[in-house]
Amino acid sequence: MTSVAIMQPYFFPYAGYYRLAAAADIFVLLDCVQFPRRGWVHRNKFTKQDGTQGWFTLPLTKSDYHSLILSQQFANDADEIIKQQINSYPHIFQNLANFEELSSFICNTQGSVVDYLEDTIDYTLKALDYRPQLIRSSSLKIPTELRGQQRIEEICRQLEARCYINLEGGVNYYKPDGFEQRGIELKVLAPYQGERKSLLERLLTETAINIRKEIQGQLQFYKTDNNSFFLS
Repeated sequence: MTSVAIMQPYFFPYAGYYRLAAAADIFVLLDCVQFPRRGWVHRNKFTKQDGTQGWFTLPLTKSDYHSLILSQQFANDADEIIKQQINSYPHIFQNLANFEELSSFICNTQGSVVDYLEDTIDYTLKALDYRPQLIRSSSLKIPTELRGQQRIEEICRQLEARCYINLEGGVNYYKPDGFEQRGIELKVLAPYQGERKSLLERLLTETAINIRKEIQGQLQFYKTDNNSFFLS
């Protein structure tokens, strides 16, 4: 049974995000939707030396308000700005040189923003020893008029999915019966109770093995009954 997870590509999101990759055969990066300017696609929070949180933001060119994630591009001086931000968190990045593959692309913004984000997600999946097939939604022929659950259902249909897996926010957006009519089981992960720090910070300061154990310990799903979700 092919299981599919679909989520916007984020900049080194928290460990709970990667439960999708742990539970799915195919992980679709949803890049054909509007870019959320105040979201987590191009930024994340890191721990300062005084224990407070500060933003680490990928420098992008200005784009139209309705532009899609896939159309985002880096600013001309993006590499240098990223290096400056790295220098703002020396206690986190002091061991970056020991992570050869990561250090080779973390300041390399020659491609598109989605190229970069896919590289960071792929790197993290390998570090955590998860191997789902990565696909960009923009590589599929999704009718532009489809929105919300209809768009997700169409992606699942094209990938011949028999199970669609979503994070806990899915309880507010998706209805099981719509998927069931297409022969697809909707499974929603229970709320994540683990650490919420960026995976980039954690990979540089913790072991990937311990992070994976944390993720594996939280792969519980909501149960459904009469089109509603509940935890047992």
